[in-house]
Amino acid sequence: MNNYYALHHLSEYLQSTLAGGRYLFSYSPHKDVWELYLETSQSLKKRLIFSTNSSETALFLDDYRSPKKSNVKTFFDQLSEDKLIKILLAENDRFVTVLFQSGLKLLFLPFGNHPNVFLIQNDRVTEAFKQSIRFEDNPPPSPRAPRKTSPRAAEKDSPRKMILTKYPAFPRHLIDPLISHYEFDDMQAGEVLSITDKIVDAMENRPAFRILEDGNLCLIPESLLPLPTRREFENVNEAIKFAYYKTSSERRLSAKISNLRPKIEHSVKKHEAAIAQLSNAEKGLQRADEYEKFGHILMAHAHESLPAESGSIELPDFYNNNQPVNIPVKPSLSIAENAERYYDKSAKAVRNVEESERRLKTMKKEYKELTELLHSLDSLQRVYEFDDWYSHYEDSLKRLGILSKVQSEAPLPFRKTEIDGFDVWIGKNAKSNDALTTSAHKEDIWLHARGVSGSHVVIRMDNRKEMPPKSVLLKAASAAAWNSKARGSRLAPVIITKRKYVTKPKGAPAGTVRVQREEVEMVKPHKLS
Repeated sequence: MNNYYALHHLSEYLQSTLAGGRYLFSYSPHKDVWELYLETSQSLKKRLIFSTNSSETALFLDDYRSPKKSNVKTFFDQLSEDKLIKILLAENDRFVTVLFQSGLKLLFLPFGNHPNVFLIQNDRVTEAFKQSIRFEDNPPPSPRAPRKTSPRAAEKDSPRKMILTKYPAFPRHLIDPLISHYEFDDMQAGEVLSITDKIVDAMENRPAFRILEDGNLCLIPESLLPLPTRREFENVNEAIKFAYYKTSSERRLSAKISNLRPKIEHSVKKHEAAIAQLSNAEKGLQRADEYEKFGHILMAHAHESLPAESGSIELPDFYNNNQPVNIPVKPSLSIAENAERYYDKSAKAVRNVEESERRLKTMKKEYKELTELLHSLDSLQRVYEFDDWYSHYEDSLKRLGILSKVQSEAPLPFRKTEIDGFDVWIGKNAKSNDALTTSAHKEDIWLHARGVSGSHVVIRMDNRKEMPPKSVLLKAASAAAWNSKARGSRLAPVIITKRKYVTKPKGAPAGTVRVQREEVEMVKPHKLS
């Protein structure tokens, strides 16, 4: 949605639609989204929407919708009633600039780990949508200088490198499909670049605004790259809007489901194990019958004495043709007292069986509820469907132990936050770091600034073995760098590994660990909200 060629056509579309319009106001309706309300030269009210979520960055125009009126913050009030003059895309880079009649500018950076929009006056940032204090009164970010000539590809280069050497802005997600379709691996450099030239020319001058089945935007016509198309649009704005709302909804739904599904699955397995164990209750009845029989046999000989220091007594079993039976006894008790002891054990065994049968009935009922919950959860396809489902089943989820009651939750010894649907823990001090790392599951992701002291950070994976999205890892790594002695660095190395590769040396001070396997990311320290 934010590749250079898409932004090229989007800038032209916005220019033709918004030039001459009036800036009304802008605000953030919810996290990571900025909306500009404006009136076009035809007196139509529109919204320019900018998503700064790094996993779904998008800029597009949408229809007017009444804004929220409470608990919101407005931005760039200095632009109120200002007239939009021009919308430009930087040459060879993804910097979109909106020029106003007053000389003020809005600069959009719709890419990278920290997308943002800046208000520019006299080549200085006066306000920013995100982290405004950090950027105020500084020069604005600047695009890369355009190349004067395209470098020549070398025959030894891979097709991917050939393409990116000549066209650095080529959409990354389309390179591998292009190489596969045209079998670039078997071609000479000249042939590869000749076909790529035609592809780029098509994206620039004869684009097809397609949303592929995988949800990505593709400007290459299907005749040149036959990837499965979900839907095709007349202009790039409609394509971006469709992709954003579709992928945004799917991402939020996936995050909601992934936070709940493992807990239900875990409870289903626990119920299956309990049902298997409780189904053996009839063995308890057999023990009860045997205990009662021993009691009766002993009571028939209550007038006799136990053999000295003996742990058992052999008596005729009148339930089995007076065949001898050996009955364990306590020497400290009389035969009559041992008989009473077996009657008590029989009664207790019967009570246990009755309790097991009661629990078995309850467990089977709960198991049926849980499997139905799991089935209905998997059938959800929209976020609003999940919200309705959650409201309907919230009491059941609490009763079944899937959701903890707030009042029963003990305070955690570390900070808890969230990144794009993933729970994240951040240590407060050495003792807190110990508690955090000890509490983490082996498949959780563990992070720490490399070479300096700082907080342990954990991304909770709910027993999932796959890694979280790269954007989540980088945000967590930035938080780990911020919560360390590397906070003041421009870039800091951060260790990323799984909790199972982190151990504590015996006798080591609190917070000390040994990492057996690690990857390192260089990130900018950033505080999580």
